[in-house]
Amino acid sequence: MIEDPLREAIELDTREKIFRTINRNPGLHFREIQRRTEIATGSLQYHVDYLKKKNIIRQEKDGKYVRYYSTRGEQLGAENEELMSLLRKESMRRIILFLLTGSRANNERIAKAVELAPSTVSWHLKKLVETGLVEKRHRGRKSFFYLKEPERAVSLLASFKTSFLDDLVEGFVDIWEEI
Repeated sequence: MIEDPLREAIELDTREKIFRTINRNPGLHFREIQRRTEIATGSLQYHVDYLKKKNIIRQEKDGKYVRYYSTRGEQLGAENEELMSLLRKESMRRIILFLLTGSRANNERIAKAVELAPSTVSWHLKKLVETGLVEKRHRGRKSFFYLKEPERAVSLLASFKTSFLDDLVEGFVDIWEEI
């Protein structure tokens, strides 16, 4: 009888806790997994490496972070992983949430709404445009920004709302689901 590799890999409570955290919260980085599981750094690194070696989880480099995803269960897909990675960054998430609630917005309006410096918002918007998640349209001398596929962002936010630990996401999803 062949034993299920997942069952074998997570037979230790610590590994099961790590796997469940990553499975329920795709795209978390190492320190966030550590905060949520309350496992010491060395021990967490050992068990994460073990789960990667057994192909139970995988990692993706995201700038200065490494994000973790389950290889089991429902897969997000490359495009949704990219969006999830952006949603995991608080400033990006605030901008995306704002774009979901408004029809058209320029840099100045977004900066005021999300309470970030216009230069910071400009940098984030440039990244969002480069990834193809946001479209930039010009009207005269002003640029306006739109989410290309708002339903995809809403779907991820709704599916994983508890994983964000963010009242803004919770409130947005609750309102969106009522509509």
